[in-house]
Amino acid sequence: MGPVTAGTITVLENETYGSGDPTTFGLPLDQYDYLREHAPCLLYEFEDPLLVDRVHILSRYADIESVDRDTETWAADGGYVNIWKVNPLLPADHADEGVGKPAMLVMDGDDHRRNRRVVSRAFTPAVLTKLEASFRDYARMTVDAALAKDGAFNFVDEVAHVMPMQALGDVLGVPEADRPKFFAWVDQFASPFDDRVTPSIEGALQAILALFDYSVELRDLHRREPGDDVMSKIAQAGEDETLSEEEVMGNAALLAGGAAESTRTSLSHAMHQLMLEPEKMAWMRERADDIPATAVQEIVRVASPFIHFVREARRDVEIAGQRIPAGDRVALLFASANFDPEVFDEPRTFDLERDPNPHFSFGRGPHSCLGKHIAALEIKLLMEELLQRTKEIRPAGEISYVRDTFSRGVYELPVEITPA
Repeated sequence: MGPVTAGTITVLENETYGSGDPTTFGLPLDQYDYLREHAPCLLYEFEDPLLVDRVHILSRYADIESVDRDTETWAADGGYVNIWKVNPLLPADHADEGVGKPAMLVMDGDDHRRNRRVVSRAFTPAVLTKLEASFRDYARMTVDAALAKDGAFNFVDEVAHVMPMQALGDVLGVPEADRPKFFAWVDQFASPFDDRVTPSIEGALQAILALFDYSVELRDLHRREPGDDVMSKIAQAGEDETLSEEEVMGNAALLAGGAAESTRTSLSHAMHQLMLEPEKMAWMRERADDIPATAVQEIVRVASPFIHFVREARRDVEIAGQRIPAGDRVALLFASANFDPEVFDEPRTFDLERDPNPHFSFGRGPHSCLGKHIAALEIKLLMEELLQRTKEIRPAGEISYVRDTFSRGVYELPVEITPA
């Protein structure tokens, strides 16, 4: 690729990430650098009927943070999570634009606070402590299965995908018997524009609809059999906090898609980077009995599980020297924020001791990820079990990325392992 110019920017094109450079974490870091320096608010137009017409791309950490925190000016409930028109999450007054349901991520004001307050009761420190034992068991079972394999295997499918899905089942309260079908629905709509993951948009929509219906059944089950999971907290909400059926559906899709993708993606990118940098792998092995929080947060920073989110201007506003009319949308390039040299020293260095590390992978404002502590715990426990019980983990082929501009998935990461 030649020099980056405004005319060569492709940071919202699926193939940019599908054919990403493994030496730059699979991300178009040169393009991010160009945008931050020369075009921090770039108007980008689309001709795909499945995408919005246009967005203003924001690439600087400071600008992205200001928008993410300012819900008075920038609406999350303007109609879109990202640049997709087909989306499992849409505010109720945009229901004619797709199959979406209202959820915390596409709400503002009182509705957002009510939904977040109810759901957050399943994410307290006490609940997290209870989950740790079962998560450790899932990590051990996942590593057991990996150690039993003869020869190379896909780390994404056999390790990075397995434990987060089981953990998600616990967090949402999905019975063991229902987990295979539930996980299959989640996988179908996670990356709707990569036909290796989702054979058709129609299939993705059917999976979303099936998950919506099931989420209401799950809430009703936990009215009868309450626990500490998300659906139990929703079912037990007081009269002034009750979530509508539509909100139950939307939040189930939000939590399922977000939890599945963020942890799987982070684990996959982490293993790839550790194999690229053997001295970092050795550093982690030396600390495998208690992997430091700094390492986990750096893994999440470079993974940048979600590339961008969309907000809508409630009024005419100027940002980065550009006028954005009321009703126009901005794409907050979270992945670019995570590599902004104004915030991170040597941002292209995978620094497992980086501290502080105010990365943007979980958001920074009112819509920041509720499950960030659960995701961090999963990463820590699985990496500990994996590194304690293996002598070597080595690449057995090239990494392959998911073709998508929203979730930063790894499609294939062939590895071979030697037991300890």
